[in-house]
Amino acid sequence: MSAKTKRPPEYLKDYHCNLNVPNTSSRVKYPLNSILSHFYTCFVMSLSSHVEQNTYFEVMKHDCWRKAIQCEISALKSNQTWETALLHKDKIVIGCK
Repeated sequence: MSAKTKRPPEYLKDYHCNLNVPNTSSRVKYPLNSILSHFYTCFVMSLSSHVEQNTYFEVMKHDCWRKAIQCEISALKSNQTWETALLHKDKIVIGCK
């Protein structure tokens, strides 16, 4: 067995991970999954101060999302990986990731 301490990745530090998985770590004295019902665990995991919008029209209501869109378009243009063009009538629009 490795003596290295196992920790979640740094990018997960703001999330409640594995609340519904039995905890085998001795570092956690009182794991939440042992005291919370399944329903409440699901409720707790659904809470977030950051809500991601689902549609273009919802996104355009928020200044921060409009700025993010402009940054993304600027990056695509500056990297010369994307350009605006008129769509031919026999073509279909594709997305960009």
